[in-house]
Amino acid sequence: MKERGWHILNEDVSLPVAVLHQSALENNLNWMNRYASASGVRLAPHGKTTMAPELFRQMRDAGSWAISLATAPQVAAAHQAGISRILMANQLVGRANMQRIARMLEQGLEYYCFVDSLANAQALSHYFDSQGLTLNVMLEVGVPGGRCGVRTDEQAMALCAGINSLPGLALRGLAFYEGVIGGEDAPARITAFTQRMRALALTIYQQKGFAPGTVSITGAGSAWYDLVAETLDGPSLPAAMQVVIRPGCYLIHDTGIYEQAQAGVMSRSALACDIGGDLISSLQLCAYVQSVPEPGMAIIGLGKRDAAFDAGLPTPQWFARPGQQKPRQAPANWQLSKIMDQHAMLTTDADCELQVGDIIGFSTSHPCLTMDKWKYIAVVDDNLCAHRLIKTEF
Repeated sequence: MKERGWHILNEDVSLPVAVLHQSALENNLNWMNRYASASGVRLAPHGKTTMAPELFRQMRDAGSWAISLATAPQVAAAHQAGISRILMANQLVGRANMQRIARMLEQGLEYYCFVDSLANAQALSHYFDSQGLTLNVMLEVGVPGGRCGVRTDEQAMALCAGINSLPGLALRGLAFYEGVIGGEDAPARITAFTQRMRALALTIYQQKGFAPGTVSITGAGSAWYDLVAETLDGPSLPAAMQVVIRPGCYLIHDTGIYEQAQAGVMSRSALACDIGGDLISSLQLCAYVQSVPEPGMAIIGLGKRDAAFDAGLPTPQWFARPGQQKPRQAPANWQLSKIMDQHAMLTTDADCELQVGDIIGFSTSHPCLTMDKWKYIAVVDDNLCAHRLIKTEF
């Protein structure tokens, strides 16, 4: 594979197969790094999207401050792969999970987790203090009807005092997730919420409620990171404070919900436009035409076991006959009308030239729920030739 590569169109690879385009990966990595640098923020990309340690290392080596993850097993997979600073954007609950994190702390892992209740803080304090360890925590604030996080500033200040009264804990920052705020007025509400988070973090900082050292304010998923970065305004904060954003989908991107979200970023942010270029969908699924049972319909060997279907069905991008050197662009009116476990129904023109055995490349929407269906993903060049595989750890 490394010497001559595996050519998708030469049928060197069993289909269906998931592929990542190397040129798009490099573009997306560089684009977001330029954006973060220009915005004065640090990156802690959320690794749950790919759960691919090789990609974690690429983002770390390109300058990411940390990798974000959601669970103790995910943290273990990343740490085993050499990631030394991890932000678990979630609560650490349960003795077995605490034991797992404690062992990694003893091995030198720099680790942070979120806390939103005194009960959780007390449990963490009891366990980590008994092990002679100090756990870095961040106070999480949420919104009514949203996800985790205390709901009011008063609750936040009370929890801050509670954390600081407990041994074995170090309060290192304030955390939030704005992605649960929806509706037509979402931009205004997200901006107002983020302004409140900035003011709250500064109040805690001025009252010396954070542990000595660098203090992080962290938020931002893949849809509203521009509003969060602009509103928190990292360069204007005290020198000891940093803004950390956690977008997870930018490296993979898509042609669905995150393409739409990125279009929103580009329409709102002059800075995002000024740095040049944009994110590109890097993930595709290649599959055979299994059957052409009637005019205007082709059955594709691709299904729910292979692709996300919660936020739109895969979109045909190109097609080719095996042995051809270059694929052709799929007609705009080709679309999947239905998807089953192992099959998808493609609507075409009645006189469509597709034959059984032809190969179609599909883009997807919501990369998180496509990536988790594949143990290995091929990385291809612009000629659809794979020279390496990336392993996932879902």
